[in-house]
Amino acid sequence: MKIAPYFKECLSAAELDELNIEIIRNTLYKAYLEDFLSFCLSLPSPTDSVMKEILEFEADRRAINITINSFGTDLTKSERSKLYPTIGCLYPNGTMALQESEDIEAVKLACDGIAEYSSFFEQSNQSGTTKSLEDQFFEREAQLNKLAFLQQVCLNETQ
Repeated sequence: MKIAPYFKECLSAAELDELNIEIIRNTLYKAYLEDFLSFCLSLPSPTDSVMKEILEFEADRRAINITINSFGTDLTKSERSKLYPTIGCLYPNGTMALQESEDIEAVKLACDGIAEYSSFFEQSNQSGTTKSLEDQFFEREAQLNKLAFLQQVCLNETQ
């Protein structure tokens, strides 16, 4: 896979000197996620639906993390929104709300419409210990990958 097209479509030579590495990395990852989803949707079922769920989750996680990590930085709301993937459960309404977020409560409200994500902001689990947002994202990612693996194993066993 060549990465030159990502640079060509996402960055101009003039911007390359001015952007910091995190903005470049997030811009490239946004393009990668969008292209990879487009490719996966051309694959036969169930691969298309399994990969769609995984990639949309990753897009949403990135949008949430970009928002939270931009608090207290020089990154403007407009610049932040350019880094959000145009896929996922949060797109477009949730990402528009994330763009306007100025604190963690606003991020929580932006995610409120997605039951899976709104529960991530409830920091306590049943035993009373706390889990970080990143821990909850990691657990969901592991769950999605496990389900993808099990679905493929079950599919191969029936053939």
